[in-house]
Amino acid sequence: MGKLRKSLISILLLLLIFTLFFVFVENQDAVQLPIRFISMYNYPWIGMYVQELLFGLSILFLVLTVLFFVITIFYPKKKNILVLAQQQGTLKIQKKAVENFVLQIVDKEPFIENPSIKVKMYNKKVRIKIAGYMRKAPAILEKQNELVEEIQSQVASLLGTTENIKTDVSLENYRKPEEKNQERVK
Repeated sequence: MGKLRKSLISILLLLLIFTLFFVFVENQDAVQLPIRFISMYNYPWIGMYVQELLFGLSILFLVLTVLFFVITIFYPKKKNILVLAQQQGTLKIQKKAVENFVLQIVDKEPFIENPSIKVKMYNKKVRIKIAGYMRKAPAILEKQNELVEEIQSQVASLLGTTENIKTDVSLENYRKPEEKNQERVK
């Protein structure tokens, strides 16, 4: 999680704590507590702005809650098995099978070292992410594009061309960890 996301979440949580604390203070009469908090309306600097601030914060949290609810309902479900139904029957393809199939294709290529394949499957979509150290070679971009096209066509033929399943393939280059000379004497 990046710094920007952490800071935004922290600010939203602090505002939520403030809102919930005010609701707690205003409704403390419902339960017998050993301590008693003074209403925020009685503070000289805070009292006049509390209602407007809480109204704005409650609208903000209401909108965020509804948005989070909608995203939760309509977010696509990741699957480990892709089920293809046809007239003759159903075909079930596991995520690991697609990963190993793509790994066999990528292992044949000399310009990718230590490839790792990650596959995400949805109802009508298969995302394939290939990460590995790309060796320097002439015309590397053309070779990468050819590899992506080959993988897309091979996966499409594996899944069957009659199905309307979109395949996305992406290549990522990561650096080799530099070898450090370890000291023999400490």
